[in-house]
Amino acid sequence: MPQRAKASGQTRRRATAPVALSLLSPLAVLFSLTVIALLAFAVTNIRQSARFADIFLVAERLEQSGQISPETLARTAADTDMIVSGDYCRSDIVMAGTTLVLNRLDTANEITGYEAWAKAADDAERYMRHAVSCMPSESNLWLRLAIVRAVIAQEPKSIARLMTMSARLAPSDELALLARVYFWNHLNVATLENARTTVEGDVSLLLKLGDSRKVAPALTRISAALLPYVKQAATQLPANKKGSLTWFGFNPDKQP
Repeated sequence: MPQRAKASGQTRRRATAPVALSLLSPLAVLFSLTVIALLAFAVTNIRQSARFADIFLVAERLEQSGQISPETLARTAADTDMIVSGDYCRSDIVMAGTTLVLNRLDTANEITGYEAWAKAADDAERYMRHAVSCMPSESNLWLRLAIVRAVIAQEPKSIARLMTMSARLAPSDELALLARVYFWNHLNVATLENARTTVEGDVSLLLKLGDSRKVAPALTRISAALLPYVKQAATQLPANKKGSLTWFGFNPDKQP
């Protein structure tokens, strides 16, 4: 009897072992696949970071001090073509490249170096379209694409559409409002008219909700095109807000 019981127990153990293995096998496979995927992702990120190391470095220097030689900027900004052609959409890569192409466009001189300026403008427009396609929910990228389009040729409907998209994505963010109103202040009457609702909303929100210490300096010089929108929004401000803006250098009641 003891031998039979012992044999019976061994039989049961042998019978249950494959069942346990069959239950663990899918989990083990899933774990292995997850580890492989994570390793592949990590290796890809490392390779991309190494490939665009110069772009990261120059972009960081530009954001910190803005002191980069024209030769270094031109050479490194040219490397941003790889971001577009390679369809790289990692956010930090896209934003670093954005800093470079816009700085190259800013430093190009349309009068003394038209060919270089035209290439910088075309490259910036192409790059910003790629950036927007990668990060369509980023309000700042729509704004920058609008800026590039305005530099190339101020097409009222196109620019108004891009600015409206920027406003929809970040309707009340103070930094976004300041950036848009700054840009509205450099656009012509036709462009503002094509985006009237957006312009009115941006100016009104900035005056009502913005920090007077930041808003007042931004409105010390208002273009003739934007002035009617500012004056209209100012009529809706409470006395204490007007007083705060006046204290920091912008008197809403004394606009021409």
